[in-house]
Amino acid sequence: MKTIKYIYISALTLTLGLCGCNDNAFLTEKANTVYTTDNSYETVDQVKASITNMYVHIRYWYQIDKFMKGLGADVMDTPYFRSSGYGYSYFSNWSASSNSASKIYDAMYQLANYANQSLVGYNTDGLTWDSTDDKNEDYGQIMFFRGYAYLTLGELFGGVPLVDQFYETLKLDFTRSSREETYLFAINDLEAAAATLPDYPSEAGRVAKGAACHFLAEAYLALATINDNDATYLAKSIAYADTVISMHPLMTERFGTRASSSGGTTKNDIAAYYPDGNVFFDLFQEGNYDYSEGNTEAIWTLQNDYTVYLTYGGNNYVNTPREMSPVLRDVIWNSTYTESNAKSGPWAGNIDTDLYLGGNVCAYFGGRGVGVISPTTYVISDVWDSTYSDDMRNDPCNIRRYFLCTDTVHSLYGDTVDYDMLDYTSQKITEFFPIWTKFAPIDDWGYDDLSDGGNRSNIYSDQYACRSAETILLRAEAYFRAGNTTAAVADINLLRNRANCSLLCTTDDISLQYILDERVRELYGEERRWVTLLRMGSDGITSINNHAMYIATQSFWGGYFLPTGSEITDWTLFPIPQTVIDTNTGAVIDQNAGW
Repeated sequence: MKTIKYIYISALTLTLGLCGCNDNAFLTEKANTVYTTDNSYETVDQVKASITNMYVHIRYWYQIDKFMKGLGADVMDTPYFRSSGYGYSYFSNWSASSNSASKIYDAMYQLANYANQSLVGYNTDGLTWDSTDDKNEDYGQIMFFRGYAYLTLGELFGGVPLVDQFYETLKLDFTRSSREETYLFAINDLEAAAATLPDYPSEAGRVAKGAACHFLAEAYLALATINDNDATYLAKSIAYADTVISMHPLMTERFGTRASSSGGTTKNDIAAYYPDGNVFFDLFQEGNYDYSEGNTEAIWTLQNDYTVYLTYGGNNYVNTPREMSPVLRDVIWNSTYTESNAKSGPWAGNIDTDLYLGGNVCAYFGGRGVGVISPTTYVISDVWDSTYSDDMRNDPCNIRRYFLCTDTVHSLYGDTVDYDMLDYTSQKITEFFPIWTKFAPIDDWGYDDLSDGGNRSNIYSDQYACRSAETILLRAEAYFRAGNTTAAVADINLLRNRANCSLLCTTDDISLQYILDERVRELYGEERRWVTLLRMGSDGITSINNHAMYIATQSFWGGYFLPTGSEITDWTLFPIPQTVIDTNTGAVIDQNAGW
C-alpha cells in the first residue's frame, strides 16, 4: 500500500499533537527535532501522513482493544476462570475515576485532535496536491474522522465539549454541549466528508462515501432517538442507509479465495478451496475483505498484511485467536467418562499431530486460545435456538460448537464430545465455549506466520470496520422507530434470506430487542456494541441487564457460577472521566446522571 510510506512520517508529525508551549524563545529556536504547526506541514506528504495517523490510531480500538465491541455489555466479558466473578460487567466496580470507558473518551478526543491538527496542515498556504480530487479526498478523510469521533462521544457520553480547532496553548475552560448539539456537530462533519470523498475507496482501507453515509445513517438515527423518534431525522437516516445499500449490496453467493474448486493458493500445505463453506464463511477469509477484492458488502476495512507486519511491526495483526478462543486443552471429563490411561480431558493430550498439526493448540481448537474474552449465554445459545438450525451463520464452518475427542488413548477417540460429558462442577468448564471462525481460522490456511515460528495466536487478515449488513440493520431500526414495521421486517429478512434461514421475521416479531438479537447473529465481534446499546438508551440497558455475564445467569456453563453483579439502574451513559472535570478549572463540566 502506498499508505505505508506515510507511517513513519506520521510518527514524527503526531508528536505535534503532544506538545504545546508558551515559551516564545523556545519556539523561535525551531530546533530540527521540535515539530510545531510552523514546520510540520511543509509538504502534502506530511498532511497525508497526519491523515494516515488517524487510521493507525482508530485501528487499535477495533483490533486490539475489544471494549468498544461489547466487553461488559450483553455479548462478551472476561470469563469466570480469569476473573473469579468480577468481570467488566461487575458495574459496582466502575466509577468516574477508574473505569474502562475513560480510555474511549480519551481515544476519541485524541482522534478529533489529530483531525484538527490535520486541518491545520490541509489549510497551509503553498501546498500543491496532485489533483483537485486528491485534495478533496484528503479533506473528506479529515472530516470523516472528526465526525466519527464526535458521533461516538455523543453516543457513549452524551453532550461533550466540541473542539473544532487545534490548540497549541493550554485551555482549561471547555464547556459541555448538549447531546443533540454533539450529534449535529458530527453530522455536519460527516456530511462534508460524504460530499468530498470518492464513491469507492481510492486505496484499500481508506474511507469513501459509503463509510460517511453509513455513519450518517447512524447519526441521524441517534438524533431521532433522543427527539421522540423524530420523523424527519428518521427519514434522513433511511435515505443515507439507502445510499449505502445501493452502493454496497450484500454478497449472496460464494466468492473469493476459498470458494473455487479449481483455484486458489495453497498455504501451509492446506488447499485454498473449502468445500463446506458458504458465503458468510467467505466474508471472513483472508483476501476477501476489501471492495477491491470483489466484496461489494465491504464499506470500510482495516488493513493487515503479514509482510507489512514483519517490516513495520505495530498493530498490523489481529489477536482474536488468542483472546477469543476457548482453552479446550484444560477442559476435563466428568467422572463417568474418565479412563485410567487417558488424559483428564478429551483435548488435553495424546493427540495425533499428523491429523492435528500443533497438537492442543491446533487450528481445530481455535489455535493457542487463552480465553481472555468469552461470549455470554445470550450469544452462544439464546439467539440460536432450534428455529435457527438452518441459518448458515450458525453452520459448523462459521461457529464450531461440537468437537471430536482427540485423545488417541480414550475409548471415545474420534467421537463427538457432548456437553454433558464434561465436568460442570469445576471452574475448568468456564474455559469451554464455541469458536467463531471469523475470530480463529478453521484450518492452517488462515495462519500466515507458522513458517516463522508463529503459534496460532494472531492472524493477519484485513478486518471490517463496517459492512452493509450493519447498514441494513440500522435502516431496519429506523423503519421500526418510524412505525413502518413492514419495511423493518423486510430488512431483517434480507439477512435471513442471505443466510438461507427458513425462519423469516414477521411484523408480530419485530422489536428493538429483536433487532439487537439479529445484530448478534450477524455482527457479533464486529459492531461497536456499546455504542449501539447506549445510543438506544434504556432499551440498550435492558439488554445488558438481561444478558451480561455477571448480572444474568449464564446457563451455558451448567450453573457453575451464579452472577452476583447488580443491574444497571442509575445510568444510560458512561461517566465523563473525573480527571476531565477536575482539570478543566476555568469552567464547570457536569457529570452524567448516575455517577
